[in-house]
Amino acid sequence: MKLPRVRLATLLAVAITFAACKKEETPTTANETFVPTATDSLIYSGIFQSAPRYTASGKVEVYDNGTTRTLAFKNFKGDNRPDLKVYLSTNLSNNDFVTLGALKAVSGNFNYTLGTNVALDKYSNVIIWCEDFSVLFGSAALQK
Repeated sequence: MKLPRVRLATLLAVAITFAACKKEETPTTANETFVPTATDSLIYSGIFQSAPRYTASGKVEVYDNGTTRTLAFKNFKGDNRPDLKVYLSTNLSNNDFVTLGALKAVSGNFNYTLGTNVALDKYSNVIIWCEDFSVLFGSAALQK
């Protein structure tokens, strides 16, 4: 009689643990189009490339107005999974990077503000990275 109760309690504990640890997927769409002003200069741009198992497309541009830089995602589209982050990286891995935060959406236009102290000649790759599983989802090489 006690054995079925122990199994039921174990199954219930496992189910509660998995439900509590579930992370939400990235929001689906964003429409936060960056419109450059007369003081904004386009200094870098890149085209997203898919990773081996995941898709990413669209364009990224970096604008500088002398005090701040804006990283603008344009017509971005990618696969949706939990815990996707945006990094500026020296390569296509996460061993030397600057984190910009969570990916705002898997489709659309959105922006990140960068300080002028971020060395874009060093951190010249924008990567979409899944932190949970250490997997690359897509990348764009920044070029002048």
